[in-house]
This record gives sequence, C-alpha cells and structure tokens, in this order.
Amino acid sequence: MSRLFASSSRVPGCVLAVFVLATVGCTPEKAPTTGGSATPTRSDATIVVGTTRPTPPPSSAISSATPLASASPDPAGGIRANALGKLTGNWIFVGKQVPYPHNIWAEVQIWAIPLDAGEPRLAFTYDVSLGGIPEAIFDNTPYLRRQFSPDGTRMVVSVAGQLMVVDIATGQVRPLGVPGYFPAWSKDGSQIAFVFYVPFDQVTPPEEAIFAISPSGGPVKELARVGYARQAVEWSPDGSTVIVATMDGIALVDAGSGRVVRHLPETAANRSFASWRAATPQIVIAAGACDQTSTALIGLDDARASERTFLDTGERCPALTTQDPRWNPVSRDELLYVATRASSGGMPYEFRAHIFNTASGRDTTLPLDAYEATWTWAGDAVAYLRKAGGFYGDSVRVWRRDGSGERVLLTDTENTSFFSIASLGY
Repeated sequence: MSRLFASSSRVPGCVLAVFVLATVGCTPEKAPTTGGSATPTRSDATIVVGTTRPTPPPSSAISSATPLASASPDPAGGIRANALGKLTGNWIFVGKQVPYPHNIWAEVQIWAIPLDAGEPRLAFTYDVSLGGIPEAIFDNTPYLRRQFSPDGTRMVVSVAGQLMVVDIATGQVRPLGVPGYFPAWSKDGSQIAFVFYVPFDQVTPPEEAIFAISPSGGPVKELARVGYARQAVEWSPDGSTVIVATMDGIALVDAGSGRVVRHLPETAANRSFASWRAATPQIVIAAGACDQTSTALIGLDDARASERTFLDTGERCPALTTQDPRWNPVSRDELLYVATRASSGGMPYEFRAHIFNTASGRDTTLPLDAYEATWTWAGDAVAYLRKAGGFYGDSVRVWRRDGSGERVLLTDTENTSFFSIASLGY
C-alpha cells in the first residue's frame, strides 16, 4: 500500500476550450447546490493514447540536451508513458514543463525519483497548450498529490480536457471517457472528483460544478455547483465527504448525496488550500481573501467541530499569502506550509517554507526558498522545489531538519519549470 503526501501546483494552465466564452462578470455568484442529475457530456472526439516507450538514460541533471518526446506537439493529447515496474521504498514525484521552441505548446513531464537509491526516471509525458481563451478552464500544471490512487500505482490527469488514468508500473493509459479538469482521487480509492462546466446553464461563460466518477468509468454524478471557483477538492480519509471551494466560502459536501453538510465563511487562499487527515485535528485550511479577512490557517478537529484559528498573520494578500498546508506524517502537531509575498498587481517575489506547531503556536521560517514543499515519510526532512529565477522551481531538493544539509535530486538550469511535488511511500 502506498502512503501519499504532497504539495500542489498553484498556477492553473491552459487547455482547449470547449465553449465560446464571453465576459465573466455577467452572472451572480452562487453557493453550492445539492447535486442533481446533470452530468458532463461525453466527448465524441477521438482520444489518442500514447504507447509505452523506453525510459531515457537517467540523469540527476536535466538540461537542454534532454530530448523532447517529439519534434512537434501533439494537440490530440496522447500520453507517452514508460513502465516503471513495481516501486518500493520512498519516492518523490515531480511535474515539469518543457516548452517547445515556439512557446505556444509545452511538454509536461512527470518524473519519479527514489529517495533511498537510484536515478530519476521519466514516468510519462504529454503536451499542453500554453495559450487560449482567458475565461476557459486551464489545467496544464497538474496537482500531483490529489491525482494519485491511494496505493500510488495509478495517476489521473486531464489531457486536452479529457480524464486519463496512467498505470505507473505498466505504462498503460486508459481514458475514463468523460471530459474534466483538476481531478482528485478519493483516499478510499472509490471515486474521482473533477471540475467541469454545468451542461446547460444559459450563462456565458457557463458556470462550473464538481462531478464524480468511478475510477473504472461509468455514470457521472454532480456533487456541487461552484460558479467559477475552479479548484480541486480535498477528500476526507474515508471518501465520504469533500471540501469544496465556492464563490462565497468553503463547503463540506456529502460525496454520496451532494448535500452541503457545512458551510464555512472563509475564502480558500488558493488551489491547494486544504488538507484532511484521520488524526485530530483533522482539517487545516489556508484562508484569506485579498479584500476581506487577513491571511490565516484555520483548523477543525473534525468535520462538525468549531473552527479555531491556528495562525492569524495579521496581513492580507497579496502582501502575504499562506498556501498548501501539509501535516507531518509522524508528528500530529506540525504543519508545513509555504508563504508568498507580492506587491499589488505584481507576481510573487518571495517564497518561504514554514513549520507551524499547532500545540505551541510557534511558527518557524525555514531557510528555504521553496516554490512547493512537502514532507518525506520519516517526517525528518522536507522535499521541495527551489524557487530561483523564472516563475516555477529550478531544482528538486531534500533538506534535513537535523542541520546536516540538503541533497539535490534533480535540476535544470535552462528550463526552470518544476511546478508540483508529491511524496509517496510504497
């Protein structure tokens, strides 16, 4: 069985639009509604599934010498997968974008890196568009943590707007047969939630909803309508409930009936805003809207418990934003999160990893410029994407808390575009 812990991609990417879209501001904001019978329309487009290819020679330093999968992009969305075989021990998975020469398309690469011994291995690749209609749903930097099956052997991705399942061990690729974006695999393995347009809403651009489907395919059910709050859900450990970002707050939704069981007034800080575990306290939420409350970490002992503020920064975004909180897998009181700073109207200029102790209230800033960060499974080290020049990370590193230094797992000085990191134990 796999154990999974990771951080997310914060910046949505581009996919092909399926509707002709107009201005966003012509519709009122809506709270989530009870799930109905409406489902995404199955696509009649041909889905091209890439074939398994040999793994390229491993290297701990990727450079421009690393070949792209092909000389030109594949708009049909073919996945080129390698069979990694049975994985054992602790692994880090990272996502990376490599642009094609014209910079309109890029290849997404998913790399698997053993922490114990061995070289990085390329798991699979596919092509994404880097341009499109601004109002369309963009998903070209997948959020790795939520997209793995509980045992870590499969991963669901949105490719050209279609949901695809990749078997990491065999390299086999299987389409789910439905369109969707920002998929999240339930922690009990029974469902995959995703974002898609409401089938017929008479609104331009069409509003969006959270849907769910079995990993084996089949009927699709609607869980909640979310307006334009296009974020992946966070599943409860037993797969019965999802945390959903909405236009007017955060909702806990019953995954069986679509009933909203609880509404929180806080605004989700970003796409990787929540983490839910079995231990108490169970839930942590990174909250804070730029025009409302200050940036904070909110905690709940369980789904019905009263909210309590773990950390109130006293600042608002964009000056300060907290994101991607992650529980330490061996210490029930420790949270890892990334704080960013930005000027109004500008891109973030500072990324810092923090460890917050929920028992003592102590917030410790780590000596890491981390675009994304997550725990290793021993809980004694932090795996992270170092933020340097460019927009994403330029290398994958592991920093030990005992002061013994850090180790570089993967780097690329030319294409500084590592966008997501996940930690798995087999």
